[in-house]
Amino acid sequence: MSNIRTNYEKWYECEGYYWGTEPAGFCDELIALCPPSKDKKVLDIGCGEGKDAVYMASKGYSVTAFDVTENGIKKTIRMAKENNVEINAYVDDINTFETNEKFDIVYSTGTIQYLFDENKKPFFDKIEHITKKNGFVFFNVFVDKPFLELPPDWDIEEKMWKSGELFSFFPNWKFHKIDETIFEDNSNGIPHFHCMDTIICEKVI
Repeated sequence: MSNIRTNYEKWYECEGYYWGTEPAGFCDELIALCPPSKDKKVLDIGCGEGKDAVYMASKGYSVTAFDVTENGIKKTIRMAKENNVEINAYVDDINTFETNEKFDIVYSTGTIQYLFDENKKPFFDKIEHITKKNGFVFFNVFVDKPFLELPPDWDIEEKMWKSGELFSFFPNWKFHKIDETIFEDNSNGIPHFHCMDTIICEKVI
């Protein structure tokens, strides 16, 4: 079990789904660029309660997903059963996870900011290793803007990234999208704003 302390373990104890069941729009970008098939393997890093992982599995991908919260993985398995799909879901930590598998797509939304500073380079080295040639990464991360307050549900060990920092870890990849967006959110029932950097890139070497 991870040494990351997170409030989500408790928040995911609720009977319903804390984040709802609708997938992130990021999933539709993934599907448009990488049409689904059972031989395409997806790794969802920090899957939460599983809404994106389940959606991708329902579209026909072979999905592996992990999250640091036991309750999140229980919910992921439950949602997969409710939608009659299979997912390899387990508890693991973004800072220390290991895998011998190779993936066509590595996906993570709302989780990269849990990386400890000393683990950033090892993590991205690992991502390059486990992504197949001509495979894709779909990542986003929250970035610091001095004119935005911290979100009300900002977690204990989340850490804002610098603008553009995420992009710097993919110097030899083909960029399909790099973007920085400020948007309004209503998680935890309190309206607030985020700034997020997003990258979609392809391993071409």
